[in-house]
Amino acid sequence: MTERGQRVGFVGLGSMGAPIARRLARCGFDVTGCDISPEMLAQFDEPNTSRSADPLETARNSDLLGICVRTDEQLQSLLDDGRVYRALGKGGTLILHSTVSPQLAIDLAGQAAEFGVGFVDVGVSGGGPAAIEGQLSLFVGGSEADVARARPWLDAIGKNLAHLGPVGRGQEGKLINNLISIANYGMSAAIIDVGVDMGFDRQQLTEALNAGSAQSFALGAGPRMVLPREGVGAPSTFRGLHDLLKKDVEHASELPTSEHASLAALLAAGESMLARIRRAAAEAEGGQAPANPNTTVDAYFAAVRAKNIDALMACYGDQPTFALPNGKEFSGRDAIRAAHQSVFDSGSPFPNPQARFVSPQGIVVEIEAQLADGSVRQTTNHYRFDDRGKIHLLKVYARG
Repeated sequence: MTERGQRVGFVGLGSMGAPIARRLARCGFDVTGCDISPEMLAQFDEPNTSRSADPLETARNSDLLGICVRTDEQLQSLLDDGRVYRALGKGGTLILHSTVSPQLAIDLAGQAAEFGVGFVDVGVSGGGPAAIEGQLSLFVGGSEADVARARPWLDAIGKNLAHLGPVGRGQEGKLINNLISIANYGMSAAIIDVGVDMGFDRQQLTEALNAGSAQSFALGAGPRMVLPREGVGAPSTFRGLHDLLKKDVEHASELPTSEHASLAALLAAGESMLARIRRAAAEAEGGQAPANPNTTVDAYFAAVRAKNIDALMACYGDQPTFALPNGKEFSGRDAIRAAHQSVFDSGSPFPNPQARFVSPQGIVVEIEAQLADGSVRQTTNHYRFDDRGKIHLLKVYARG
């Protein structure tokens, strides 16, 4: 009979989950791989392992249960209000490798405790090849006792293990790691785009920069992520990458920090990468590249200052909404055009943009507007954008 702690179930055999499960099997664990996708399950052909399409069956036959699904929603659906914990049983331990909301991990760990199940959240960094070689970097959250039970698993897959605190801290550590990675990808892709637009050869410039003080992993990876791709599936690969990174940027935007300016700078760079991937997807589809949201905001202020209604409306998408501080709301291009034209005709204030904050939820700009009587009105504009980089929602708030 296998000793308790050696029977391993692993749910989610994707690009990261399958290599982790293979590594565990190669290190002597009795592994059952589980995925609801028949294709993913069929590809898990590691010798001396079992396969199952049923997460509950997998949990019942496991002492340690790993999970690596893509989204918060998939994780919640999988755990199914505690049915997986009940199947795993008292004394079992769940090891979460998905990158999800830290608060969700905390909530799920609390639920697990009601069933006597341990819970460890383990963010992983390094990719599939590192997983196979046991060379992952691990960001770990959990109690000392739960981490100790998971330790043979963690030692098998990782070379650098940082136990950062209770459940939730593993997710936070991984999100910080991912945010700086995505921000660096965005800046690296941007600087290569600048160079190409100046007439440099893309590959030659990248190699030259990587031979100097600009060298970094991101400079090698970021620009490659947005290279043109051909074939029927090219647009979908860009969209899949975009959605994966966007999830992490959105979760990172909720990190509990008072360093708002620092976080805003990182989020802006992350959004730059997301915008660049959207552009690559549009180009792969043969369509027009979406506008950069920051460029749209700049064009908005230029149009307001010039009282150019056509230029202003060019900043809006197809079904926009415009909301004022007094509660009035205008929906649709015709209504918004009439509202802006009325302001122009009455002598609109002259806006002076101040601070600008970029996040996955849009762009926020603080404004001081000079009125005709010489007074100053302070407002905040919150812009949200559609997939083409045009304004989908503009809400104006009064300040002061």
